[in-house]
Amino acid sequence: MSRPHDESKESSSFLHPASGALILGADWLLFSGTAASGGLGMALTVPLGFLIGSIGTTASQRLAAKDSWGKSLGKGLLAGLAVGAPFPIGGTIVGGTVLASSGLHQLRERAAKALLESGKDSK
Repeated sequence: MSRPHDESKESSSFLHPASGALILGADWLLFSGTAASGGLGMALTVPLGFLIGSIGTTASQRLAAKDSWGKSLGKGLLAGLAVGAPFPIGGTIVGGTVLASSGLHQLRERAAKALLESGKDSK
């Protein structure tokens, strides 16, 4: 007998792990070289970061996390602001918050547990 689907238990994190990875990855790609270029590319990377962060997170939250449009757009706006900020967020309180709120810090533990479970099932 199948149990009814409860969407409130779908995810215990504010952000889906895919959103967290997108935010941190896009920020790293766009702003890790800003100091090396003397900030010359910032006029392009800031709006590009905002667009990538907001559109990517909105889509990820809507499709992967099954959030409503309102929640997805709100989280996308916050992500766009984080990625579009003209400095790298990795290693800052913002980056730590993204890691914690998306569950990315727990992925290694989840993967190890899944490997152990699959090893038990194959015996």
